[in-house]
Amino acid sequence: MSFRFASAAMCFAGLLLLSLPGTAAPIAISTQATATLVASCNTTFTLCLIPENIPLRLPFTAFAGDVVLTDPSSSAVSDVFRIFNNVVNTGRGTGLGNMVFLYSSDDTTLPSPSTYSANVAFITEDRSGITSFLGNGTNYLLGVPEPQTFQLLSLAVAAIAVLARRRSRPTRRDL
Repeated sequence: MSFRFASAAMCFAGLLLLSLPGTAAPIAISTQATATLVASCNTTFTLCLIPENIPLRLPFTAFAGDVVLTDPSSSAVSDVFRIFNNVVNTGRGTGLGNMVFLYSSDDTTLPSPSTYSANVAFITEDRSGITSFLGNGTNYLLGVPEPQTFQLLSLAVAAIAVLARRRSRPTRRDL
């Protein structure tokens, strides 16, 4: 009886952890700010994963600018991907930089359209929630889940596997 209670409690705790929404405080990033997290990119820098609302540093220098994502069902702005001009500032949001941020209308306040860079690009957000943008020779996957989401999912799968393995073993009562 206590084993079933412990198993049920572990499953409940895992589901509770997975159901808690992630919250983020609104972030105002200046070009002087330094991101401590490095963007997850492949070794040739042709693919980078960019989660929402996390300041990141690219492992390379890219052309600065903005990419505005519009909702697929309307023309409303849903996200803004910004590469800051923190390395070389040529004015009006252009230049070179290695700091990026993906603003999401779900969690943060979007930047004002008056702050968009001179080389702003508008694209339609993919219905799946992960939008691909090819710029600077790099394919940026915008809106990928945060790394902590994968860690929590891995923990839950491991717990379920352990519980399933324990239940598949014969007990003394079964023999």
